[in-house]
Formats: sequence, structure tokens, C-alpha cells
Amino acid sequence: MGLGKTLQLLAFIAWYLETTGDDAESALVVAPVSLLDNWQVELRRFFADSLAATVLPLYGDVLRARKLRADEMDHETVMSGVKGLLRPGWRGNAKLVLTTYETLRDCEFGFGRERWSIMVCDEAQKIKTPGALMTHAVKAQNARFKIACTGTPVENTLADLWCLFDFLQPGLLGPLGQFCSTYRRPIETHTDEEHAKLDELRRLIAPQLLRRMKSEVAELPPKHEDAECRRLPLSSYQRTLYQQAAHAYHAAQRKKEEAVSSAAGRGNPILGLLHRLRSICADPRESGTEPARSQALAEHRRLSPKLDWLIARLEAIRAHGEKAIVFTEFRDLQVLLKHRVCEHFRIPVEIINGSTKVGAEAGDGSRQARIDAFQRRPGFGVIILSTTAVGFGVNIQAANHVIHFTRAWNPAKEDQATDRAYRIGQTRPVHVYYPTVHAKDFVTFEAKLDRLLAGKRALAQDMLNGSGELDASEWRGLQTPDGDSIATDLLLTPELLTRLQSEAFERLCRLRLVRDGHMASLTPKSGDGGIDVVAFRGATGVLVQCKSSSRQPRLGWEAVRDVVAGAEVYRRQHPNVTFTLVAATNQRFTDGAEEHARQLSVELWQQTDWLSWLAREAITMDDIS
Repeated sequence: MGLGKTLQLLAFIAWYLETTGDDAESALVVAPVSLLDNWQVELRRFFADSLAATVLPLYGDVLRARKLRADEMDHETVMSGVKGLLRPGWRGNAKLVLTTYETLRDCEFGFGRERWSIMVCDEAQKIKTPGALMTHAVKAQNARFKIACTGTPVENTLADLWCLFDFLQPGLLGPLGQFCSTYRRPIETHTDEEHAKLDELRRLIAPQLLRRMKSEVAELPPKHEDAECRRLPLSSYQRTLYQQAAHAYHAAQRKKEEAVSSAAGRGNPILGLLHRLRSICADPRESGTEPARSQALAEHRRLSPKLDWLIARLEAIRAHGEKAIVFTEFRDLQVLLKHRVCEHFRIPVEIINGSTKVGAEAGDGSRQARIDAFQRRPGFGVIILSTTAVGFGVNIQAANHVIHFTRAWNPAKEDQATDRAYRIGQTRPVHVYYPTVHAKDFVTFEAKLDRLLAGKRALAQDMLNGSGELDASEWRGLQTPDGDSIATDLLLTPELLTRLQSEAFERLCRLRLVRDGHMASLTPKSGDGGIDVVAFRGATGVLVQCKSSSRQPRLGWEAVRDVVAGAEVYRRQHPNVTFTLVAATNQRFTDGAEEHARQLSVELWQQTDWLSWLAREAITMDDIS
């Protein structure tokens, strides 16, 4: 958040290494890959070469050189499916290892053999999910002193906070089930105990907590939010596209088969509509995907009020010789904006997103090198960044104008993005813009989004109140230009159940466990060990392997096999938890699969079970979107 945490932590690590001397154990820093370049920049800038010489950046080409190839491992290891083994002595003489969360997860055994003096988790919300392999790999490290750095300790629920403290001081907040019943449930459901439990929780974590606000530690220049850009008039072309999108949605809703197909394909048809309305407001195009480069800039500006405003605002910024950051996560829009800005201003414009390379091996094309070049370039400049990929962990104080061309679903992520410029080292007033398309006769998508985010931002001022991502249920009352309300609560029917695709079905399985009182989470899409849903309640847990199909009426025993195989990893990770194994499908299992399940003590959730459960529980597609 621009408070100098990286420098402070490096100073602490350097102090430990210098005062302990040759007996010092190595320190470990784990961070998203986009932050690691910045850690190295701070090292080179503020510390002696002797410290930088003992740093091992274990990612990219350096990591590849230190991993064992398959032909270097014994046959038994290869056949067991173990991957990511590091070479013996991989650390060498390094006193500070910098690596990513993904590397730590994939090479857990190699890291686990080391003893670390200090372990730092930067952007520690990456380990907020209990039961995830990444979370377990972090918690499994043998470290004497642990530090978790995050600007958002509670992104969604108080379970995020529990998971961080389970890393820092295991046992302080008790088992997860006990924590949820003691604190999470009364606080998040606003019972009569809410305030007392909040105060109790704050007192409990206070000794382990250092929270600082910019106003407390730095004299920064003022930050201004522009109000005028929040009322950009909807163009007639946008209104036409908006109306067409709403009519198409209503037509699909009226036709049952189309509604079923749409819901099964996307999880919820309202999400498709929201995405379309979002793109129309951002930049109106007929299909929402075709490029607009062949269109004259003047005509494009006439049709797109946000582009027109952007060009005009950048002209004013150029007049003052200042720089601007433009945030949007949509890659086609990033390319389009770059084209228009380059065309109008005749300046180079960089795009930095998740595809931009990191690390020294990328040379001048690396993320940090591009940012450094932008900062050094004198006078007016524009850089386009992805809110999700580059909204944290980089310093761009050369810019003092931050434009959120499209909005994030979570205000905490927007604030983190703004803090790329509004941080220690900034010497000029920072101007923040949220351009919003507005209509006089109805509430547009962007106007409603602006209100929703403002409400969540106000709640998030309390550290223990996560702002969370917006979900489809919060869009009830969304209007069309005709003034009609858009229904958003499509009920999950038996027919829809049989058409659910994998992600929606996994969320349904998770919801079933949550409704049953478990703390449940989805595992990462890759490296899940054959388990899709992990749930805990006290000393018991549930592991679920999900197999959905819209074509096969009966499925074989693969889900049974996978959940049994994947369970071993979680049993080793949680030796005190008794797990129930579940194989789930939205169809039916074959007789052979049922026999395997009986022999292997695996519970089956199949179509008949789901129909019985849905008869008791009213589930909408919003609930699993």
C-alpha cells in the first residue's frame, strides 16, 4: 500500500544476517511473481552489494536450472507422480531466497528440508483459503519467525483472517470450526453478540498485529477524486446496444430451452448480461469483441463517451507535463486504448498485464524494466496496466493521475491499484478518476456498480470487515432503458442441474457443505490432487471429487478413484482430521461405480440425492455463480 513495507522488511532481514554472522540461517520471502522484481530493485537501491550477492531469486530460468529433470529422478519417484523436486544443495550459499507461491507449492519438499530464520509472505491474502495446497505448503515450512504482509487481511470473510493467523501462530484462534462458531457466525450475521465478539477478536490478535495508515507514517500530498467524470452521458449508440442486450436476455428467459442452455453454459445468464452491459459502457461495439481501429477517431469519440473523456483528460494532463496510469483488466480494451492514445498523442504507450514477462531474463521487455523506462521518460506519458495483474506490488510515483477506466469488482483491489502512484515518494497531488457512464432516465450498469463499490468501500474501512467481490445477487433491481427491472434469480431446477458445467457444479457441491455447517472452499484449478472441494467442521472434514456431465446419463468410477487417491495428501496435511470422501455427479453412477464406492467407503452424491436436497433447499443460479 506504499508504506515502505518492503524496505522495512529488507532492513530487518539485513540486520539479522549482519548481527548473526556466519551462523545465520537463510531467510525466505514468498510473493506473487509481479512483486519479486520490486524486491530486487529495493535491494540494489538501498543495500550493499554484499547482501545482493547472497540473494537467490528462485523463479524463472534460475528455478528451471535448479529443478531435477524427469530423467534424473528414480523410476519409483517418477511413477508416483512427484514433480518439482529441487536438486540437492539447491540453495547453495544464498542467505535470502525470493520465490513465488506457486513455486513453493510445487517444490514443497525441497523447501521443507530447509530451516528458515525468517519467512515473509508478501500479499499474504494468497494463502487465505484453508485446505488449499498452496496454503498448506506455506504453513508446512520450518521457520523460526514468520511475517505476513497484506493490505487486505479480510478480503471476503473472517476465515481469511483465521488462515493468516494459522500460519503466523497456529492455535491462537483455535480450530477453524470453533473460530467460525465463536467469532465468524455472530460477527458476519450481525447477531446481538456482534460488537462484543469483534472487540474480543481485536484484543486477541492485537499483540501480533502492526497496522499503519498512510496518514500515520508519511506526509503525502493530497489525493483528489474527480466528481465530474462520474456523470458521463450515455451516447445514443450505447443506449441502442444496451436495449438490444436487455431484450436478448429477456427473450432467452422467456424461452425455457434457451434459458436452460444459457444457464448451464455460463453458470448464470445474468452474468453474461452483466459482462455485455459492462463492455457497452466501457466501449460500445456491435458484438463487443471486434476491433474499432478502422473507425475514425472522431467518430469513435462521438460514440464512446468514456474514450472521448479520456482523450480530453489526457490532453489536460499533457498540458501540465504529467503522467497517467490507466487501469483496465480487459485485454482487448487495453490494446484499443493504446492504439487511440498513440494515434492522438504520438507517444509510446506500454501495456503491462499478466502476459508481460518478469525477471532479469526478460531484459528490457520485463515488467520492471518497462515501468522503469516509463518513470525515467521526461514529461507527459501514459501507461496501461491490468488491475488484477499489476494492481499491487509496483511503484509508479512518476505518475500522479490514476484512471480506473473499468472498475474492479472489489474496492480493495481498486485502492491497491491507486496506491501504485499514491505512496511514499510521491511529491505531487494525486488525482483519481472513476469515469462512469450515466443516464438521466434509468440507472446504468456503471452507475449501479459505482454505488455498490462505494458501499463496500465504506464497510472495508474496518480491517475485520472484508469488502469481498460483488456477486450476481447484488444486481437485483438492475434496469433497462425502458425502465423495466431485470430478474436475476433463476431457480436451479432438476433440468438445469443435469446441464451444469464443471465450475458451477463444483460451487453447488461447496454450497451444499456450507449449508450443512461446514467451512468449505474450492481447490485451485491446477494442482488440486484430485480433490475439488475441501470442507472442515471441527475435527471432521469432507473431500469431494466432482464429475459433471450434460451428455452421459451414467458415469463410471473415475470420481471414486480420484477422491481416494487425492485424500492421502490431505490426510498427511491434517492428521487430526477425520475425512469423509465424496464422489459427486449431477447425473447417476453406474452399478460398478456404486460397488467400488461401497468397497472404498466413499459416499456418493448423484442425481437422486440432489433432487431430494433441492426439494428442501431453494437454490438459485445466483447462489452458484
